[in-house]
Order: sequence, then structure tokens, then C-alpha cells
Amino acid sequence: MRITTHILAALPVLLSFQAAAAPHHVVRETRVLYPLAVGQLELTDTIVQDGPLAINRFRMHRLRRTGFPAQGAVLLLPSLGNSFQGYLFDEQGEITRSFAANLARAGYEVWGYSPRETGITAAACGVTLDCTPALDWSIQTVIDDATYIRSRIKQVFPTRDPVIGGLSLGAISAIAVVNQYPRDYAGLLAWEGSPVSDDPAVIAHNTPFCNAYSGMVAGGIAVDNQNLPFVKTLAALARTAPNDPFVLPVPGFPPGLTNVQAFVLVLSAPNPVAPSPRPGFITAAGDFLSGQLFYSEKRRIMAAIAVFNDVTANRVSRDYYCSLAGVETAYTSKLSRFRAPVLLIKAGQGFGAIMDELANKVSSPSVTRIGIHAYGHIDHLGSPLHGLQLEAPIVFWLNAVL
Repeated sequence: MRITTHILAALPVLLSFQAAAAPHHVVRETRVLYPLAVGQLELTDTIVQDGPLAINRFRMHRLRRTGFPAQGAVLLLPSLGNSFQGYLFDEQGEITRSFAANLARAGYEVWGYSPRETGITAAACGVTLDCTPALDWSIQTVIDDATYIRSRIKQVFPTRDPVIGGLSLGAISAIAVVNQYPRDYAGLLAWEGSPVSDDPAVIAHNTPFCNAYSGMVAGGIAVDNQNLPFVKTLAALARTAPNDPFVLPVPGFPPGLTNVQAFVLVLSAPNPVAPSPRPGFITAAGDFLSGQLFYSEKRRIMAAIAVFNDVTANRVSRDYYCSLAGVETAYTSKLSRFRAPVLLIKAGQGFGAIMDELANKVSSPSVTRIGIHAYGHIDHLGSPLHGLQLEAPIVFWLNAVL
């Protein structure tokens, strides 16, 4: 239960940040306190604008346990279609039990990034909002925004570099950041996401997706506002009416599905037509006929999907798929300069062997690998054992790094 909220006035120290990192400037900052059995968590959310256009705003987050000295900072970048809420959710609505909160309770400040798509509704683009600036929102935009956040972290920890990482696109973005700034981070958390592969099958798999997103960007189609609302609607139907007939028109779906069967199908069936990083990729292992996920709790995955954004920037997707297709090399060409420790989290049915390749692209003498071969892409996050299989190994690694 949160107990108080403060809207902060523009402080002199914030003005100094703005001057140092122009054209970024703080629009608004709020703080919320969440009580713990001992002490409390403090979540600071900051809206930052880049330049004169209001649409070019992102959100910076800082989660910390007050009253205890922090051992260092972790900067988490979000997965595709997500915001920092993807690290703050809990299936029972208790933020203090979330992934980010578990790291904060272990003694680390958790800083986060919510991309510029956050808060844009599916129906807004082209109707009440001009979304054409999103044609310029690339992975480089994420790098620039993350670099601003790092400048704020360094004001708090002037002698200690942060760790950077995330899940899926969060890992991909973090890899792009350390590719550009290899000496600015104490470690890399690469959790089920990498933008580089030499595997001909992976390259061939991603080439048509690269071409498709390149064509959309060239044609002036700035965002995808269809896929995420569909997945959110499907998850909501599976939660509220699991045994009702699935009636949404989706080409290729077998007839006679219930809502929960359709939900599990989307998560567990490899689909070479839908965008994915490699052949055979699945989001979560399961059996759609029985409507069951093998390793993840459905209510936990539903809670994660409920906090998705409504839109994604097509240029970000273009950069991601074109990197895996070997067409875009700007975000991976200098990875050999990165020498800090790396933690690789691999799901065998998710990114799989792509994660193994990443270890050979960096020059780190310390690469730690964890993972479960039977897991799909998000099963580590969705598992009821996530505290033991995910957060505990990350904290153990952070203790060694920071």
C-alpha cells in the first residue's frame, strides 16, 4: 500500500542537470512511499522532455530503500512494448514484491526507463496526436535517453558506475548502450535478448522482418498500435472469461478455441510468420489444448501483460530485426571493447543459442551464465520460483560486481 505522494518543485540541483544535459529538461517529478516491515521503498518518477515537442518525453524512475546505504545502482531498460512497469508488477498488485523491489530490498538502487511510447493510447496516433516524430525513435534514441539517466545516477554515485541491463529488448538496448559507451558501466545484465548473431538460420529468419519494418518506416508508418492492444485484450478475456468461446477474428487460429486456449496458443506455439528472433522461438512453454502453461503462472503473465504500452515505434523494431539480420551493425560493431562482467540469462526455447554467441562478442573475462533449457522467453519471470531462479542469482552476481 502506498502511503504518500509528493509533486516536487523544480529544485536548483535539477536545473543544473538540465543545463548539463540540454536539450533534456525535467517536466515533472513525483515520489511515492511504500511501507515495508522494516523501513520503506521510495519510488521517484520523473518526466523528461527532449527538445521542444511534448511527444518527445520519456520517464525516468528511481526505486530505493530509504534509511539504508545503497551498494550501487542498476539501470533497467524495458522489454519491447513495455515500460518500467514491467519490473514493478506483481500478480497480487504488491509493488514491494516486484522484481525491481526485490533488487531494491537487497540493497541496490534500481533506476528505470520508460520509453517515449509510454502513455500514448492506441487510438491517439493520427487522430488526437501527431505521432510522426516517432519515425525518429530508434535504438539510438534509447541510448541517448539512457545516457541522460546515467548522468543522473552519477550525481548520486559519483565514484561508482552502474550496472545496466534488462529483459528482451531491455537487454538488446543495454548491449547497444555498452557498445557505444563501454567504459561507463560496471556490468551488463543480458536477460533473454541480444541483437547479434552469426547463425545463417537466424539471419535468414530475421531478414524478412527487417525488410518489413524498414518498409513501414520508409512509408511513414511511425508506430504499431495493433499488436499490443490485441495481446492485452486477449489476456483480459482469458482472465475474466477463460472458458468462453474465443471470438476475435485471427487468421490461422484453429476453430473452437476458448479464451484461455487462445491465450496459451499465442504464448506457446512457435510461429514463423509472426516477428520473432529465431526459428522455434516461444514466449512461454505450454499446451494450448489444455490451456496450461508448463512453468509460468497464468495470473502472473496476465499481470505482466496488463501493464504493456499500447504502441511500439516501428523504427525501434526495424533496428532490432535488422541487427539480427546482419544489416544494421551500428549497435554491435564495438562490443569487443566492453570488458566489464556480464550475466547472461538464457531460456533454451527463447533466444536460446543467440545468448551463447553474445559471450564471444564481448571481451569480458567474467561471463556468468544461468538459464533453464526448457523455459520459453519469459518463463523465468513468470515462474512461481522466480525469486529463487531469477532474482537470487542476479543479486548474488550484483554482490560480486558492485
